[in-house]
Amino acid sequence: MSIKTYVYEYHTDKNERLELITAALHEFTGNDQATVTFNAKGKPVIKGSKTHLSVTCSGEIMLVVFSNKQIGVDGEYLPRVRQKKVDYYNLAERFFTEDEAEYVRGGDDTATRFVKVWVRKEAYVKYTGKGLTDFPNFSVVNDSGHFESEIGGVMIKRYNPSFPMSEDYIFAIATNEG
Repeated sequence: MSIKTYVYEYHTDKNERLELITAALHEFTGNDQATVTFNAKGKPVIKGSKTHLSVTCSGEIMLVVFSNKQIGVDGEYLPRVRQKKVDYYNLAERFFTEDEAEYVRGGDDTATRFVKVWVRKEAYVKYTGKGLTDFPNFSVVNDSGHFESEIGGVMIKRYNPSFPMSEDYIFAIATNEG
């Protein structure tokens, strides 16, 4: 499977982000006629190409991933997550399965543990197109407290794109091939 990642500075203006995504699409496909639209759930979809994409924005970056297969990617900027005064135990209890909530409770850095679960779940629902309401229907953590590498034939794993300050981010990717 061919995966290509583009990293851009995050822009608050949606049109600026769309222009960057479209320029990357044209570069990746070599097709200047391909366009990006958004479905009813806000997922970006490519018209005029069999290419798939997924986008995540966090901190000061926008990560755009293209593939010839269905794909989902998510990421979080850890310094922002850690500085928030949030009860990650409570959030885990509310949005995660029992195994996932137990994983978050099982260590000192609850913010990082929460994010590791969140980005995997988010990457998966971006892959499936179902959205956050599907979170209770699957677990990315097994009853042994380890991350599942696959859910329903979809592989979910940590994704490590390289860019300045990438060590401050946690990313996950969902694909149907290795």
